[in-house]
Amino acid sequence: MKTITLKLSVVLFTLLCNSIAFGQCATTANIYSFVYDGKTYEVIKENKNWLDAAACAVERGGILVEINNVAEQNAIYTQLNSNANITNSNTKAPDGGGGSYVWIGGNDLDTEGKWVWNGNNDDESTQFWEGTSNGSAVNGLYSNWGNEPDDWNGQDALALSLNGWPLGVASEWNDVDHTNTLYYVVEHPTILSVGDNFDFNKRIKLYPNPVQGYLTIKTSGIDLHSIVVYNAIGKRIFENKKENLVSKKIDLSNLNNGIYFIKISTKNGKSIIKRVVK
Repeated sequence: MKTITLKLSVVLFTLLCNSIAFGQCATTANIYSFVYDGKTYEVIKENKNWLDAAACAVERGGILVEINNVAEQNAIYTQLNSNANITNSNTKAPDGGGGSYVWIGGNDLDTEGKWVWNGNNDDESTQFWEGTSNGSAVNGLYSNWGNEPDDWNGQDALALSLNGWPLGVASEWNDVDHTNTLYYVVEHPTILSVGDNFDFNKRIKLYPNPVQGYLTIKTSGIDLHSIVVYNAIGKRIFENKKENLVSKKIDLSNLNNGIYFIKISTKNGKSIIKRVVK
């Protein structure tokens, strides 16, 4: 259950998104925004390949959407299908059975068959699927494949279908060539403020991920102010404040399995969110 404060934060965040230039990689007139379960999503109706879409998501302060459960999947598809005013013929993938798609934040670009969530295309990712269509979920994480993936002609990026294809129906996922130019969905955790900055992303490391016991947060020459852990619906479950943190271990052993967000703030006012799997 979200608090009134969190709901107000969502509204304020959405209004600010509409009035401030998050990034110049997308035109405001081509963006449809909506809020679901404490997060703000943007459907960007401009054609980019997967790598450029991920880069634009980061420039706008978010990531290509990483879908964690059936409720989130259904909410996103409902918006795409009913409210985003998408012309399907403008976002087609010829190698995806000629169907229409939007990019979401998964790929197996690094290792064939190792499907990971990496919506900001950095050096940290979470594997959710192993193999092709007869493969299996990793650590019980959610997926919504059609009769896919099949790696036809080297397909390495994840797309959500808008109108179905020979091996799947609308709303299911397909692997398509990452050079296709498609519309895409950006996800913004609402616990981020408009001023959050990702410039220092690669200097902050979290490991191991997935984690069972202690999570180590290591920085490179950055003085940390606080570390806050949120669960998947934005509820704060842990906070630590300490001057000049360099390496910090957090005991997550007592938490339920699932997705968690770690907000790391520095002494100079910057902050970043990183996702971990328990």
